Amino acid sequence: MWLTLVAMTLANSMILVDQTAVPLASPDVVDDLGGGISDGQWIMTANILPLAAFMVLGGRLGDLVGLRRVFLIGSAIFCASTALAGAAQDMPWMIAMRATQGLGAALMMPTAVAITSAVWPAERRGFALGVLAGGSAFFAALGPVLGGLLTSIDWRLVFFINVPLALALIAVTLSATPKLAPGDQARRIDYAGSIVFGLAIIGLVFGVAQGQPQGWGSAETLLPLLFSAAMFALFVVVERSVAEPLIDFRLFRHSNFLASNISQLIAGAIELGLGFLLPFFLLLVVGVGPAVAGIALIPGTLPIILAGPLAGRFFDRYGGRRPLVAGFCVLALSGLALALATSATSAWALIPGLVLQGTGLGIVLTVNDPTGLNAVPEQDRGLAAGMINTSEQMGGAIGIAGLLALELGVYYDEVFGRLSAAGVDPTAEQVQKVHDFIVEAEERGINNVPQEGVVSKVFDDLMQSHIHAFEVMFASTAGIALVGAIACFVLVRRESRELEGPVFGRRSRWVYLNQGRSGAITRRPPDVT
Repeated sequence: MWLTLVAMTLANSMILVDQTAVPLASPDVVDDLGGGISDGQWIMTANILPLAAFMVLGGRLGDLVGLRRVFLIGSAIFCASTALAGAAQDMPWMIAMRATQGLGAALMMPTAVAITSAVWPAERRGFALGVLAGGSAFFAALGPVLGGLLTSIDWRLVFFINVPLALALIAVTLSATPKLAPGDQARRIDYAGSIVFGLAIIGLVFGVAQGQPQGWGSAETLLPLLFSAAMFALFVVVERSVAEPLIDFRLFRHSNFLASNISQLIAGAIELGLGFLLPFFLLLVVGVGPAVAGIALIPGTLPIILAGPLAGRFFDRYGGRRPLVAGFCVLALSGLALALATSATSAWALIPGLVLQGTGLGIVLTVNDPTGLNAVPEQDRGLAAGMINTSEQMGGAIGIAGLLALELGVYYDEVFGRLSAAGVDPTAEQVQKVHDFIVEAEERGINNVPQEGVVSKVFDDLMQSHIHAFEVMFASTAGIALVGAIACFVLVRRESRELEGPVFGRRSRWVYLNQGRSGAITRRPPDVT
């Protein structure tokens, strides 16, 4: 059981480190593989989309055919995809492998917790699940550091380093983890719902991503958004017509569960959106290299680990409403602090905002799960956990696309406005030279790239435009967080209400785990054979 715990902790840690390390490598990946600036977003988004779309499905498959089997299949997919991503020769290759990485992770993450819960005895299960959660969070905090250091050597190492780790956890799982029989109450798989839901998310994120480069009124933007709306409508129809739906809309009648999903969506958007864009601020505005950029982000990750247990104790005493509202208010303050720090163009100036960000996320992400899970009937808590996790990943995909579109939109308006005011009409060749300079600056840090020719003449305009764009983007996260605070204040109660009318369709987390009641996405831990 100890070796199983090591393997499951390594699996979750590897997936989370992959998400937090890759943003620092993406500029080098884009340049080396001949991609465009917007492709960097898809290196992250292509990985998150399958997680959002198929995590619940991964848990259901574990229920149906066996947790260990599904976990090993997911691990093999993740390992092979990671190796092929490290060997990528062009952007389509890279993006395709990032997508299959996400598919493998969607099979691994929900089953890893359930395997740990099944293998450890009931009286020690809470300890094991606490190690799994804490260890994963610790290594996720190290992701930016590892990403920056490895990228400074070769971006391919960011991917290749996971290959031996994946092979090791597969070997340990095969040798140490017993076969786990499917649960007696395994649900049937909602294939139609899974496909339609995945298409809806892809259309939504693709449409948002096209808004800035193509224009919000363009066909390239509107058609994917209309397609997404149609798929979401079809998804509701499908879910109402199947016996075992992928997402049970009836659970949204519970006000605390509804609030938990809204909260997780917003928190995921801020967490992963800023996780993607903060490295670019450090590279393009502060001017440090990738290794220093990774180290500079540590103040935003460590408080997530420290704030969690304290928030859980507060939840035990007061329920979810106060800590969730407080957590989102802290996140709002972090957005304002980061916005105020942009003009200082210093990594040190970011520390207060990063600490507030990590504290706010630590509170929200810890309290959110028990707030939602305790609101639904016990037999539905496995399904509810999958729905909450799906909301977080979907929010992350939307956050990356939306915040990047906002930042780039403000930047382009600002820089071309400055040039126009100065009577400058840049030629296509001059625009290309500035583009090449920015791409190189995203790899090495803007202070480490020589300013020559037209770049030297417009450098101040570029810097001021970037500063203003990031300032607006950071401030927007404060507004987004306030929406979360309002939603939690209105919906969350100590005892969840059941809402009337049609539905559009842990104690603390640590105590919930310590009682051994968390079966990840599964209904209950299966028997060990």
